[in-house]
Amino acid sequence: MSLNGCIISGCSASCLFLILLIILTVFLFKNIIGGQVSFERLGSLMFDKNTRNSNLMPKDKPISQIIAIISDSESDWEYLDLALFEAKSRGATDIVHLGDITKLGVLEDFVVAKDLFIKSGLSVYPVPGDRDLWKSKGLDGFQRIFGKSYQLVDLSNISILLIDNSDEFEGLDPIQVGFVIDSLSDADFVFLHNPIYSESLLLGSKGMGEYSLEVEEQRKVLLNLIRKSNVRAVFAGDQHKFSEVVDAEREALSHYVVGAINSERNLERPNMSILTVYTDGDYYVEKISF
Repeated sequence: MSLNGCIISGCSASCLFLILLIILTVFLFKNIIGGQVSFERLGSLMFDKNTRNSNLMPKDKPISQIIAIISDSESDWEYLDLALFEAKSRGATDIVHLGDITKLGVLEDFVVAKDLFIKSGLSVYPVPGDRDLWKSKGLDGFQRIFGKSYQLVDLSNISILLIDNSDEFEGLDPIQVGFVIDSLSDADFVFLHNPIYSESLLLGSKGMGEYSLEVEEQRKVLLNLIRKSNVRAVFAGDQHKFSEVVDAEREALSHYVVGAINSERNLERPNMSILTVYTDGDYYVEKISF
């Protein structure tokens, strides 16, 4: 190899090493300094994130409940309708929509979404996303069509807690905070829009608290409350990419980000998830792509 070639190769290797070092530094700052990951679990989360305590494999057990989970439809009615049909065909009795139901939060789009929900014949429980607040300038549009933006829902054999953390700058108001504190002891699963714990923070992906230090502190409080409860898993949306990660502080708790169902703004093929809960309390999460 010529001298020039060696110099170029050496520079390329140095640049690659520098890039990897920057990525690792960002990961450490975002996750360890931000209270997401402890040093003890760093290796397992980076290199073994979907094998330890994963619930991505089905089990041969009696089934208690099947819940479909949809997120970030963003007024893509064709794929939302397709997801609702798929949910019904797979035996789901209930559906949770994790927010960003609409592209811009206009009232007409909430009406279209509700009509599709009714047409499906299934019980649909939505929470708002940040996009659902845009044109409504708050929760008005969502609440006019769907009612409550947060609630504890008792299903056949489990309870699910729906949390509204759609306001990225204000977070949860004191009334909702009190409701969450009172309800967590009864909840088996938690559903919200903005992730409170995610493996996708490596490159600064968006989550609760990104735009406000006060909301970031609220995220930490909420996460700790959930860790101290008997909640089995937390499901969030917004990041347009599916992931699973075991909580660093409580291994019996897993966090899922459900992918986006819309066909335009998506990091993957449009997808949804199915939560199958077994009679012994165990569960299975299946990602379904279209």
